[in-house]
Amino acid sequence: MAAWLAGCGSHSIQPGVAAPGLVARANVASPPPGILVDTWSGIHAFQVFDAHIPPNRATSHALRYELVWGTRDPRAWLAGNPAIIATYYAPFDSDFTKVHGLNWWQGHHPDWILYKCDQKTPAWPSGLRYVPLDISNPAVVQWQMQTYAPVIENGGYSGFGADLVSLDNATLGCGVFVHGVWTQKFSGQQVDEAWAQAVLAWTQAVATAMHSQPRPLVFGVNHVPESRPFGDADEDAFLNLIDFDDDESSFTNYGQQPVTTARLTLIIQWMQYIQGLGKAFIVDDKWNTPTTTQQELGWSIGTYLLGKYHQSVLFTDHLPGYGYEYYFPQYNAAVSKPCADMIADPIDKGIFTRKYEGAYVVVNASLSQTFSVTLPQPSYKSIFGGTVTSPVLVPPDTGDILLTSHGCQ
Repeated sequence: MAAWLAGCGSHSIQPGVAAPGLVARANVASPPPGILVDTWSGIHAFQVFDAHIPPNRATSHALRYELVWGTRDPRAWLAGNPAIIATYYAPFDSDFTKVHGLNWWQGHHPDWILYKCDQKTPAWPSGLRYVPLDISNPAVVQWQMQTYAPVIENGGYSGFGADLVSLDNATLGCGVFVHGVWTQKFSGQQVDEAWAQAVLAWTQAVATAMHSQPRPLVFGVNHVPESRPFGDADEDAFLNLIDFDDDESSFTNYGQQPVTTARLTLIIQWMQYIQGLGKAFIVDDKWNTPTTTQQELGWSIGTYLLGKYHQSVLFTDHLPGYGYEYYFPQYNAAVSKPCADMIADPIDKGIFTRKYEGAYVVVNASLSQTFSVTLPQPSYKSIFGGTVTSPVLVPPDTGDILLTSHGCQ
C-alpha cells in the first residue's frame, strides 16, 4: 500500500534535476514569456488539423483551444480567439506542398532530391508524397523559406508547424545526384551524426527566418524528445532553437498503448525541461481505437497533468483521428493550479501522483500490477463522476483525476 506526502511545500515548482551537462534555463515558478496563454491553471487543449471542421464551427469553438496544428483556415480560428496559435503545416525535409511531383523536380532541381542508398528510391518523408529534399543543402533551405515564409505571413498564420523533425534519420536518406553523379551526404542509417547536424543547421535557419518576418512568426515542430536520453547535447541544442514541441508519441506511443514507467519518467523530464526554457510542450495523445474509453481518457489527462506547467496543452482522439474535433467535458474540470511537482512512489513502482488545488492526480504506469493507494483525504469525486474513497485500487495503465475542495491539504 502506498503512503503519500501530504505537505504542499515538500516540492518546489521547478524543472527536475538535470542530467550532467543539461541545466534548465528558467524556474517554472516564475515563467518567462511563452507563446501560449499561461496554462498554469486547469486543463488546456489544442486541435490537430481541421479538415472536417467547418470555418463557422472553428470560429465558435476557438476559445476551447490554445493552438491549432496545421489549419486550412487560420483566420476562422483567430476570429473566435485572437490569442490562438494557428500554424501552417509541412513536412520539414520536403518541398512543403504537392504542387509539383517527382518528375517536375527531376527536371528542374535533380540535385536537390534526396534518395536512399540504393540510389533509386526517394527518401519519402514517412511515406508521404511530398518530394524529399536535401536539407543539408543551404540552397534548399533558402528556397523553402523564400517561397513559403511569405505564404505563412500573408496567409494570416501565427507560424509554421514543421512535421516529422527528428535528429535520427528516419527516412534513411543517403545522397543526391549532382550533374548526374551520385554524391553521398549521409550514411543511410537511422543513427547518423551528420544527419543530426544537418537538422540542427536547418532548424537554426528556419527559426531565424520565421522570427525575422515583418510579423514575427512562431516556429514549432512535431518531434519526440524522449527518443533521446535526458541530457543529450544535440537534443538540448535543438530544443533551444524552437518555440514549441508537438510530441506525437507522448504517453500513448503513437496510439499503440500506454507507455512504460521508464518512458513516462523520461517524457516528464523533457516536458519539465522544455517548459523551463519558456517553450511549449504539446501532448499529442492518439488512440488507435474506435472510441476513447474512460480508461484511455483518464490516462491521457492524468499523465498530461503530471507534467503540465505554464506552457503545455493536450490533444487526445480516437479513430478516424486527426482533422476532427475531440473535445471532452472533463477538460472543464476545476483542477486549478498545481501545488507541487509530480511524485513517483518509491515503493509501488509505477504509481505517480500530483497535487493540484482542486484535484489529486493518480496514475499507474505499471504494465500488470494493481496497487492500493491511500489518498490524502478520505473521499474525492472522480472527474468522470461518482465518489472515490481511500484507499483506492488503481489498475495498470490507468489515471484518474480526483476532484477536491481541500486545496493542497
